[in-house]
This record gives sequence, C-alpha cells and structure tokens, in this order.
Amino acid sequence: GNLFTAESLDEIADRMMEVDQIAVTYKGNTFTMKDVCARSDAGQSGTTYEYPCVRLTPMDLFEETRWSFDESDRLTWYNDLIHPILARPRIARFGILKNFCTSGGANANDLPDILKSFKGSCDHDLLLRTNGTYALENGKPADYANPTSLLSDIGDFENNYPCKICVDNMYDGLMAKMTKGTVGMFQLLMFELNKIASDPAHANEQDAQMMLPQVQKAFAMVKQASVEEFWTYFVTRSLYAELGAVDYMNGYAFLMASLLPACLAIFGGDASQCPPATVTLQEARDALLRHADHSFSAVNTGGSPFPLWLEDATGMFFGSEPVGGSGIDMNGFVHPLFGRLNSPLMSSRYFDLEKAGTAEWAPLYGAPNSTFNPFDLTQDPSWPLVQFDPIYVWFMASVTEVSASCNNGKVGGTITGNTELDQKTGAVAATRMSPEWCTQYNEPTGTDEIRTQTHFAKMWYDLLIDSEPFLGINQGEDDPYSFTTGQGCDYELTGSRYSYTGQSTDDILYSASRDLYYIDEGVSIGALDTSLLIGDVEPPNGEYNFDNPLKRVGAIQNLYFLNIPSKIVDRVKNCNRPGGPIEDLTEEDAKEILRQFKLKFEDDWSRDWDDEDSGNVQFVAFADDTGAEGTTQRVLNEVTLSSGQLMGISIFIIFFFSVVFLFSFDVIQSKVLVTIVGVSLVIIAFFGALGTAILSGIKLNVGISWTLPFIIIGLGVDDMYIVLLALKGNRSYTRSDFIATMKHVVVPVSMTSMVNFCMFSVMNISDIPGVYTIARTAMIAVAFLWATIILCFPAYCYLDTKRQEAGRVDVLFCIKKRQDVADASKNDAPTNESLPTDSDPVTGFLYDKFYKPLIIREGLPRTVTHVLVGIATLTLLGVSIWGATQGEVGLGLEDFFPYNYQAGQWARYRTEYLASWPMTMNWGAVNYTNPDTQMRMIWQFENVVSTEHIAEVDTNQLWIADFAVWTTRQCTDNFYKRDPAQPECGSDIIYPGDGTMCEGTWMPNTLGLREKVFNTESCQPREGGVCRPTNQMHPFDLMILGQTVEGAGEVLSWCPVFQGWSDDKLKFCVEKWRDFTGGGGGLILEDDTATESPKCKGEFLKDDEIISPIPLSKGPSMFAIKLFSHQDTVDMIEQTRAFCDDDEQVHCVLSGIPYDYWEQYTTIYGTLYETSGVAIAIGFVVAVLFLFVKIYLEPLHNHSVHQILAGSLAGGFIIAITCLISVITVIGLSSLAEVNLTAFSVMSYVLSIGFAVEYSVHVTHRWLTAPSELESAKDRVGYSMSFLFLPTFMSFISSTIGVVCLAFTDFEFNRVFFFRPLLIVMFVTYFYGCYSLPVLLSTLNARFLRLGQQSRVGVSDSDGKGDHEL
Repeated sequence: GNLFTAESLDEIADRMMEVDQIAVTYKGNTFTMKDVCARSDAGQSGTTYEYPCVRLTPMDLFEETRWSFDESDRLTWYNDLIHPILARPRIARFGILKNFCTSGGANANDLPDILKSFKGSCDHDLLLRTNGTYALENGKPADYANPTSLLSDIGDFENNYPCKICVDNMYDGLMAKMTKGTVGMFQLLMFELNKIASDPAHANEQDAQMMLPQVQKAFAMVKQASVEEFWTYFVTRSLYAELGAVDYMNGYAFLMASLLPACLAIFGGDASQCPPATVTLQEARDALLRHADHSFSAVNTGGSPFPLWLEDATGMFFGSEPVGGSGIDMNGFVHPLFGRLNSPLMSSRYFDLEKAGTAEWAPLYGAPNSTFNPFDLTQDPSWPLVQFDPIYVWFMASVTEVSASCNNGKVGGTITGNTELDQKTGAVAATRMSPEWCTQYNEPTGTDEIRTQTHFAKMWYDLLIDSEPFLGINQGEDDPYSFTTGQGCDYELTGSRYSYTGQSTDDILYSASRDLYYIDEGVSIGALDTSLLIGDVEPPNGEYNFDNPLKRVGAIQNLYFLNIPSKIVDRVKNCNRPGGPIEDLTEEDAKEILRQFKLKFEDDWSRDWDDEDSGNVQFVAFADDTGAEGTTQRVLNEVTLSSGQLMGISIFIIFFFSVVFLFSFDVIQSKVLVTIVGVSLVIIAFFGALGTAILSGIKLNVGISWTLPFIIIGLGVDDMYIVLLALKGNRSYTRSDFIATMKHVVVPVSMTSMVNFCMFSVMNISDIPGVYTIARTAMIAVAFLWATIILCFPAYCYLDTKRQEAGRVDVLFCIKKRQDVADASKNDAPTNESLPTDSDPVTGFLYDKFYKPLIIREGLPRTVTHVLVGIATLTLLGVSIWGATQGEVGLGLEDFFPYNYQAGQWARYRTEYLASWPMTMNWGAVNYTNPDTQMRMIWQFENVVSTEHIAEVDTNQLWIADFAVWTTRQCTDNFYKRDPAQPECGSDIIYPGDGTMCEGTWMPNTLGLREKVFNTESCQPREGGVCRPTNQMHPFDLMILGQTVEGAGEVLSWCPVFQGWSDDKLKFCVEKWRDFTGGGGGLILEDDTATESPKCKGEFLKDDEIISPIPLSKGPSMFAIKLFSHQDTVDMIEQTRAFCDDDEQVHCVLSGIPYDYWEQYTTIYGTLYETSGVAIAIGFVVAVLFLFVKIYLEPLHNHSVHQILAGSLAGGFIIAITCLISVITVIGLSSLAEVNLTAFSVMSYVLSIGFAVEYSVHVTHRWLTAPSELESAKDRVGYSMSFLFLPTFMSFISSTIGVVCLAFTDFEFNRVFFFRPLLIVMFVTYFYGCYSLPVLLSTLNARFLRLGQQSRVGVSDSDGKGDHEL
C-alpha cells in the first residue's frame, strides 16, 4: 500500500498527536513527554520545556505536522530563533552590504585600507536580487530578483567570498567603532553638561541639570549589544523604504483611483487641494521613511504610510501626515552646507571624537563665535549634529517615557459631515489602510501603559519586519512548518512546507520527493538519509527526486529520543517546567517513570495493530532498553516466565514414558516407584541447580527458561535409566552385588557427566551473556545431577532392591506376595550381561522384532540393513556438508520476538524495509594536539561514512573537525553572538596561559579528505567535508600560508588543523568552543562545573570543565542503514572496522547495537570451529582416559598396557569420528532447516557432541570389553546392544520428549534456534550412535580391539543362542 495519501497521513498525524500528549502520574506528580525526551529546547539558554521534543519523522515534510508546536513553542521559535538569529544579523549586515560594499553605496569610500580592494565586491549579488534583467543575463530567472532574498544570501555566503569578507569585517569594525564613538560622545556630552549644570552663573544651569541625568541614564545603556540593536533598526528603517517603495507606488495609485473623486468632491474640484494620483519612486521612499519616523499610534500601530491625515490620524485629505510610526525620528536634519545629514555618529564631527584628548582636538563648539550650549542654537549652531544624530536620538529615547499601547484600530476616513462620503472613505480606510500588526504578545496591548519611546519603536520595527513585504510572519501563530527560512533545499525564505490536505496522491508523492530535514531545515544535522525513515519505496531511496518522483511509500519510521534517568532528574528541576520544578526526584524514581512512559507510549502507538478494520495504517512500536526496561526486556520477561505450562507437560510425559518402559507384569521386578522417585530427584536437582545459579548472580533469562528444563532433565533421566537398568539386570539382591553393579555404572555415568560438563564449559568461550549464562547454569545443573544420581538415587535403588528381596509389590509395597513367588522372581532374574525380554513386552518387541533382526542377527535382512545404514550415513554426511555451505549467519529481533506480539511485526517491518541501527565512533586518549592525529580521525570518520551501510553525515558533525574549523577564519559563529562584545570564534579568543589565540591553521590535504560542497547551480543538501580547494580558501589565510590561488602549485586542497598546542590550551579552547557553539564530542566533563543559566534556575550553560588530557571522545550520532540481512550487518561491521578498529596509526572503536550484538557473527565460524574442535578433543581425551582406566583396573584382564592403550586410543578415535560426523550432520541439516548460525545454534551443535559421546562411549566401551570368547566383531556388537538398546532407546525418547515440547511455544526463537537443531541432534546422534556405529564396529575384527575378560557366567552371542562362561 501507499502511506502518502491524505487519509493515511491524517491517521498518522492523529496518532502522533495522541502519543505526544502521553502523561504518567507517579507519586502525585504528572510527567509528560517534555520531562523524559532527550531535548526540549531551541538550542538557546532558558528554552527548555519551551520547544518541541527532538524527534525525526518523514511527517516533517508536511505543514500539517505543525500541531507539534504549542503556543509556548511558537513563541520560543519566534523570540529566540527567528528574530535574534535569523532576521536581525542579516538585516544589520544588509545595511553594510548596501552602503559600504557596493560601488554606489553611500559609504563605499569609507572602507578601511585593509578592505579597499573589496570595494564593489557585492555589486553582483545586489544586482542579481534587485534587477530582473541582470538576473536573466546571468542565467537566473527574472523572479530571482527579490531583494528580500538578499537576507538569506547574506547568511549563506562562504566566509572566503569577497562580499562576505567585506560585509563581516566592515560590520565588526563599524560596530566596534560606533560603540566607542557613542561612548565617547556621551562622555563628552556629560562633561560639557556638567560644566553648565555646576555653573550658577550660566543662563541654562537648570536646563543642564534637568538634561544631565537623562544623558547619564542613556550613557549607562550604551553597550555594543545596544549599539548593534540600534543599527539593526536603523537599517530596517532604510530597508522599509527600499523594499516597500514599489508596493507603495502601486498601492497608492490603486487607492487614489477610488479616493481621488471623493477628494475632488470635498474641495469643489480643486485638484491642488488633493494629493496627486501617482507618486515617483523617490517620493514613495521618502513617504515610507516619513512613516517610519512618525509618531507611534495607539489607535492603529501599523498605521498607514500615505500622507493623507491630520496629526491625530483623523481627517483624511485634510492633512499630510501618515498614521503611526516608530515614534523616533531618525531623519536627521538639513545642513546649510552639506545637505541632509542623518548618519549615525554624525555628532563625532561636533565633538571631534577622533582627536579628543589630544592637542589637536578641535570640537565645532570650540570654533570662533561658538560655544557649547545645546539650549541656544545662536551660541551653538552646530548642536543639530548631535540633536539629530540617529544614535543620540535612539539612546535618549530609551530614557524618555511615553504612554501608549499596541492596537489594531481602524484608520478613519474623511470628517466632512457628509455621511455618505465619510462612510465611503471610512470603509476604504478600514479595509485597505488598517493593517492589523499587533498580536496579543505585544506589551502593552489594548490599554495604554508607560514604557520608553525605544520600547515602542522596537515594537513597531519588529512588527514591520514581520509584515509584508518583509518576512510576512505572525508572532505566536507561525512555526517552522508555516514559515520556512530557506536554509534547506527546495525551501524558500518566508515560504511554508507542503500541505497535503485536499491534494491528490500524485501531488503528495511529488512534493515528498524532496530532501528530508529536521524542523530546522538541516541547520543542526544536515539533510537526513531517507533510508533511515522511509522504506518500501518506489523508486528506491536515493533515486527519487522531482524529476523521478515517488510512486509509493509503504512504510515510514519515526524516531523519538528519550533521556536516561539521571538526566530526567536534572530536567525536572528546570524553572520552566509546567507545574513547577521537582527537586526531590531520585534516579530510581526517574527509571520507573521512564519505564512506565515507554510502556504507555508503546501501547498507545500500537493500539489496534492487529485489527485489520482499524484504519488504513498499521502502527507498531519498539522502545530500546536504555535507561529503563523497554520492549525487548519486557517481551523477554514475559516469554521467560511463560515456559511453565510446557515444562509441566514435558515433565509429565517423561514421567509417563519412564513408568511405561520400566513397568513389568512381574510386580516384584517392576520398577515404577523407584522410577518415579528417580525422575522426581532429577527435577529437584535441576531446580536446586537453577536456584543456586540465581543466588550466584546469574539472572534467569529466556535461554535458561526455555532450553535447560527440556534438555537437562532429559540428560539426568538418561543417567537414571543406566542405573536402573543395570540394577534390573542384577542376578541377586545381595549388598555385594548391588555394590558391584553400582561400581559398574559409576564410571560411565561419571564419564558422560564429565563430558556434558565439559561441553557446557566450552560454551563459555562465547562472550554473549545469553549463551554463557546458559552454559554456567547447565554446568551447575550437570554437577547437581551427577551428585543426585551417584550419591542420592542409589539409596532409593537399594531400598527398592530390598523391596524385591522381600517379595513386596512395586508401588503398593505394603502388599507382600508369597515367598515362592519372590524366589521365583529372584531365580528368574537376568544377568547383568543380558536384559530380559519376556517380562518387558515393549522392550522385547522393539529389540527382538526390530533391532536384533536388522542389526545383529546373521542373515539377508542384516546385510541389507547394514548396506542401507552405510548409504544413509554417507548420504546424510554428504548432504550435510553441502547444507553447511548454504547456511546464513545471524539472529535478529524478527527472530526473537513472537509473531503474536506487535513488536514482532515491528521487527519484521524494520528488517524488510527500514533496517537501521544507531552507532557511534569512539577515540581514547590519542594525541589530540597532533595535526596528523586530527586529520587521521577525520579520515577514519569519512571512510566509515563512505561505506555502503552507513548513513551520510557531514564531516563538520565530527567534533574534532568542527572544532578545527572553529579555530580558523571559516568559523561562522560570529554571525550571531550571545554577547556582541565577545567574539565567539577561536581566532578571536585569547588563551591566558601564553597570550596566544585559539587559532588554528591549514595543512595540505595529504590524506585525500573530503572537500566541502560549495554552492552550485542546484542546491546541495549536504556540506560534505571540511577541507577546501585553494580557490575556496580565505585570502587572509593564503597570505599567512604564503600561498596564492595562482601559485598554489601541487597543493590543491587544504584542511583545518591546530598545532603546537599544549593539553592545557586545548582544554581551555575546547571549553570555549563548547560554551559558544554547544559543541559535543561526548567529552568527559568535571561534575558540577557548569554555570547555572541566568535566565532559568535548573538550567545550565555548556561551560563545564572537561577532563584533560582528553581520555575519551565520541563521534556524532550515526546510523547503520540498509541492513536487510544479517550478512549485510556483518559486511557493515567488517567494512567499517577496517577504517577504525584495525587502524594501527590512530585506534578508534566502533560501538552501537550492530557492533555490540552482531559483532559475534564476524567470528562465528571461528567460534563454531573452535568450540566444536575443543569439544571433540575433550570427548576424545575423556573417552581414552575412561577406557584405559576402566579396562586397566579390571581385575581379571590379561592384556598388556600397550594393548589397552592402543585399544583405548582406537576407541577414543572411533568416538571422536562419531562426534565429528554428528556435528557436521547437525550443522548441515540445521542450515537446510533455515537455522542461521548463531551463538545459540552453536550451543545446540556443541550439544550434539555431548549426545554423540553419550551413545558412542557406552557402545564402544561395551564392544571393546565384550567377553574374550566373543571373537567376531558382530558377536561383540550383539553383546553390547543386547544390553544397551533399552537404555539408549529410553534416553533418546526421554530427551526427544523435552525437545518436542519446544515446538509448541509461541516463541519463534526457541522453535528455530533450539527445537529444530536439537531435534536434529536427537535423531542424528541416536542414529549414528546406535545404528551407524554398531554397523561400523561389526567390521572391525582387529585383535588389539578385543579387551574383554575371561568368561565366568553365561553370555549370549549375537544371535542370542547358547551361553558362554566368563
């Protein structure tokens, strides 16, 4: 299906709105998304809780997602981002561009010597944006000529662009000069005023005394920040005239066309009494300037620039005034010699500021016939240079109070008394001349209050900036969705994001075929890789665009980022928190809040996920386990604790099976009761071992819960069978015979237990907790089972022997049969060399009617069966070898989660369409001050990013690269400064240790690092690298490097570095960089060293002290993508590690879910070979030792040590071969059964060795030690299997029962990675151990393999005919 339809997008937006309102109540407090999300600020101090939580979503393509901004968020965006960071720095520099850096600028000749060569450097850019013909001539469309877009250009210029160099350097110099000049002007003014105010004889003493305090107050407000603020509004005034003149002319002509007849009617047709029908461009500009300088209006603050009214804004056509204005007149005055003067600090001529304090100082008021007296122009005719100096006017207005308010009243029409005429003109004025600029956020609104003139002037200019033809933005209403800044490709300044409401599906898909950004249009993290958030697309990600638009979007993903508990504790202390700060929240409280929030989020988001009738969109969710329990941990907890029912069924079946096979119609020989006791003891031992494991610190997990009960209990019951069947074959009930029988079974049971213990020990090679905790628990369980079977169970067996001796009935042991029956039972008891078949109908039937004719007894059936077994063995082995080459590796969440969980559906969608995981790069205590190290880190980062499965990330996101750029002239952080008097780039900051600057340099790009992507004809959504070609270097940097563009020679590219720094200097400069830019790097910080924000208690600046020398740093947030298979993930790990972990020059470490979890699969084959090899070797060694010691210690043997050793080695080799072909077959068949190679399946494969040893050791041992009279190999096989058939068959059945139960779990993971391979293990090892191995042994007649004793009791040969004496 396609999600990008209006209906489906509405459904997604509704669900997003719903989860955005999630609240959790805990201990009387309510916690919302903004309490737990990773960030809820605008990147500016004091804005926490006043901006939407950070999250990434394709829904940011659409304007309808603006619901995510509430009123507080919109105000933060407007007040803390749009005006101070976007608008004001650009407007201020626009004035520099136009007046200083263009050839025709009013101050073009005032450039300092260092910038003289940049005169006219902005001519081209100004013409492109103001002259449509010029734009066309230069390959741009005519509508490219939009003066407002210059504001966007100013922020986008490269620092090395000549226009940018001119603008920025001139701006910084001018602001410093204006600040110094304003301070000097006010100081001299206060000095001169004080002389008059302290002179009783002066005629204007009192005037001076009244004026001096005001001047002093104004002087106290002079800071560079306030001077820059003045300049911004002063430029806004001129921009108003420049940008609004054409609209004014058009609007004026349109209005006059309808109003002029009314004016003529008023004045009896006297056209001279009416305004002209049209105005010139200059007249329009003058009118707009006059409007800006006019008095502030509390009637209609926006007012009207048309000069038609009386001063009180009434009487259209009876006056020549506009309505409203800033209230501060910065128009200057007309000088008799120099014409109109209105430049800031024109008062410097009056005070001769440049020479003040020197012998050459000559202020104008010191000239002949002139004296300082601002109150008498006859004495001081030059005073207007100060009086009308815009900067003086501005600062004096800042201490002059007025009573007014912001209002949207209607501008009035004529007041002729002619009702019809007055109503007509009033209607026109009300509809066409009454702009509604004011919002509820302008203070004061509606009711007049006392504020300074500057307060109302700034209000008016800000509203002007918000209006057309400027930004066209509405405070408190607009947001990043309804107002775009043009910083992202395909977005324009003052535009909006696409609205899908009412649009066709094709239009929606076409519009969505653009670059995807976070809400800041890529300012913070650049364009997002669509593979991360959009899946099941046609065309594929990376191939669609406006020329090849989307045709379908089948899946999308939203990423929400949550905090860790310790950060939540800090967050809720913030003063901005709705409901008030919480000071006493503990980290444990925060963990529980986070857990509940994750659970509620997941439940709400995935509601009705399995209801096909619930909308068009299926919603599924996943929460990681960082900080608190998430989806995986919760699901695994539920699954882990849900194994009880199947475990109980398995135990019941084992009970039932054991009873059936050990039941006898001879109620004396029957062993039902002791079997029940034995199985019960095995179960008790297992759970005792489980409890011991838990007490030792091993946590119960899904592997332990769903595998060990079904495997370990079976292994314990197997050993119980060996004991019981050995005792069942005993001829007598004497204590000595009981002891002899137990001696006979202790060694093989101990040996198999040892092998099993070793098998599980081998699994500790794995570093996966889920594997080694299973192995360690199993080791404890094997030890407990051994102790139970060898030390505890025999006591019950001895009691049962005494029951038999006493002739008591099995189970109903209080009932005693006649003694002769007991004696008969005793006399009929079988030897311990051959088990009966007459009293055990099930066993007798299986052995006598099936196994013995086909495997043991001479004849055609045996021959055919042996051939078929051989063929089957070779076929199985061949197919398995081929199957092993077809297997895949890996286990993903889609394998882990049950199908009936919504998280399981999420995992499958993620794997199929949106296969991505977060990751990061880490560096330790490398030599960060070494330029080679810095460039190597960048090289590593860029090469990792360039690999197939890593989402694109610009190099400037890497902290060391961003910091290096910050130390150079390419730093952009001085564009907007928190404190205008404090530059924020490294080259401006003095390191107090030696007085040097935090200034870097450039080195030749010897490593082939990426270069920055520069503006081309088409927009580039990403910046690429940080290195630069020579022709894009800052000319001042080239000058320092002794290079020129033409003479760069072989050096074609340069990279930013810093060199010759001490660790202390690096610490100082990095701390400044973090403070000014918010830069990260994951550096380790000193506790409690950050400064609390002056704006908000509970919020801290990023001025923490870092630990130095730097012990650890991290790369930016990165994502591994397109991991559609486990092999893709393994490939990604191997590709990226080649540039990071394997780099011997600068070592770095890659981390994240794919590395922490899938890393095992890069070495999984090695793990398989190692564990299998070690396990087989252990099996071989244990078998050889067991065989040698067991045979050597037999009291009646007459074999040499060499023969025993040779036979034991041969037996061990046979056992090892059986293990080898078993494990190969299990691996191959499991691969064909679609069991991927994982640590869990490796565990199953290693268990096959244990089961193979279990069978092969008993068979081989009994075959080797068969009575010496049985010379043929086939007779010795018959001797062995006549005893072993029943216990091996029962072991196979009991173990298989437990495994089969796993098939009925809802947990697909268990079915695939335990049930399938273990079931194969059961059948393969039983077949090889009890069929293939006996067939093989039947062919081995070597003398040294006959290690049995002399006969003394009757034994059966392979046909069961005749007795032999041992």
